[in-house]
Amino acid sequence: MITQLPIRASAQSAIRARVSRPISRCLHSRNVGVLSIPSSPQNRQYSTPPPNSPPRDLRSQFASPSSEAPIPVSPSVQPTPKRSLRPYIYATIFLLIGLTAGQYTRLILAPPPLPPAGTKEDDLMVEYLTSQASKLPIVQSLSTDPAWTSHDAYTSLPIPERSARLTTGPLAGARALGGYQRVFQNAETGEVVTVVWFGGAIAGWPGVTHGGVIATVMDESLGRCAIRQFPGRSGVTANLELNYLKPVVTNSFYVIRAVPEQGVTERKCWVQGRLETLEGRVCVESRALFVVPKKYKTRALKEF
Repeated sequence: MITQLPIRASAQSAIRARVSRPISRCLHSRNVGVLSIPSSPQNRQYSTPPPNSPPRDLRSQFASPSSEAPIPVSPSVQPTPKRSLRPYIYATIFLLIGLTAGQYTRLILAPPPLPPAGTKEDDLMVEYLTSQASKLPIVQSLSTDPAWTSHDAYTSLPIPERSARLTTGPLAGARALGGYQRVFQNAETGEVVTVVWFGGAIAGWPGVTHGGVIATVMDESLGRCAIRQFPGRSGVTANLELNYLKPVVTNSFYVIRAVPEQGVTERKCWVQGRLETLEGRVCVESRALFVVPKKYKTRALKEF
């Protein structure tokens, strides 16, 4: 026989509460598929809005934490940089250098046409070159030295014959060899110094005097030295040797020195010569043998 003990009122109310719970809890625990409904967010209390919660409006994203109204930001004022004149100065310098180099190159490769010999323009050029040559130190030194005598080249040749000669015909005028050619002679040593102008029309290469013209001038300069050693004041070239060391530029003054060697006879004379710049740099070395023909009588030359 079972005797039922009395139950307190509090225990009875607890039992009733357990029995009266909704059946959804059992279904959720058994994974029947019924989802539990979350509690309403209105019942939750937050000190700050959750980080992933969407903003109420777009203005709230840019609102200041202290005030909802945006504070205008003043743009930073930067000083305007000063322009430097250095690029313009460099450009001007390079432009002037280019123009100068271009003009110089054009004058060398394609010089302007020079006046023919005997014209008024050529006479003016010869006069100008003579005045410039008189200012050269070597011309002033030899002109004032009593041991030296001087004369212009080819003055002993008659004027009608000058056109038939190479140096006084085709090579005449300031554009070739006729601009200036002064001959200085020392009677005691036999040395002959010639100051010559090489014009712009005798170039074999742009700006460089033709080697054949140089050989012609050296032949005549050394010949002047040799014939003064002969009693008959005449002779011809038997041998001529040339060594070209440096280019001889056109439109420039040069100096030719000729000295007779030892062992001169009445019919044979060796002469050494050099073609130098005004500063003394040797451009051409030469050695020549001059003889007096036995069966052919040549005309005596005093000043040529």
